[in-house]
Amino acid sequence: MISPSTAFGVFDWLRQVLRAAPGDLDQVPLAWARLDVDGCIRQLNSGWYELTGHRLSHCLGQPLANFLHPADVQAWSQALGQLRPARTEVLLLRYLTCSGERRWVEVRLRRRLGGFVASLGDITGQIQRRQSLQASHRSLSNLLDGLPMMVYRCRNNRHWSMEYVSAGCQELTGYRPEQLLDSRSLTFNDLIHPDDREHVWAEVQAGLQAQRAFVFDYRLLCADGQEKRVREHGNGIYAANGEVLGLEGVVLASA
Repeated sequence: MISPSTAFGVFDWLRQVLRAAPGDLDQVPLAWARLDVDGCIRQLNSGWYELTGHRLSHCLGQPLANFLHPADVQAWSQALGQLRPARTEVLLLRYLTCSGERRWVEVRLRRRLGGFVASLGDITGQIQRRQSLQASHRSLSNLLDGLPMMVYRCRNNRHWSMEYVSAGCQELTGYRPEQLLDSRSLTFNDLIHPDDREHVWAEVQAGLQAQRAFVFDYRLLCADGQEKRVREHGNGIYAANGEVLGLEGVVLASA
């Protein structure tokens, strides 16, 4: 069977499928729908039944919007009205199964002569995992924000460009987290005592080269002009090929 590839779009892939077996939409391993200019369903494949539980004969002639969550109908209607020819719109929408269950679907919509074609794939599991991860991050942030320590994620450059800084940064350094994010007004390297900057760089690079955690002490220059001794615990974030994607860790006051 022909499989979709990142080398070309889903609709180019559908064309290959249809050329290989004209009219046999049931071999497409996702839900597929042909719509008229008003968004009413004119043709479906068996993937629609597997996705929604709705019988095909019951759905033909109905607006596809009838099967979406009411809160997402407006976004769907706007996509139908604004989509230009030869352009593909990707939407994340909620749909209702035959049993009334609410699930998430990724819809790839394209305008064609006489209406639209749409492919639909269930992504409920992905959305739930993302929501669970976000909830975990919020819970962790709430826990950390009350502690005198700075949790961070940054890029491996001389500025230590910050992508995430916990609220504990302010208690530790006197600077607000947003002042450090993406090096907008100052960099974390600016906070490191000038005599310690090369030491910090060398310790981190040695840890990354060995792909091990790093722990070391140095001095920070706080917003009030005072020096503060801190200890950093961190490690690298690596791609599958070993490439360094960034750093994450915690900086806390050292006795």
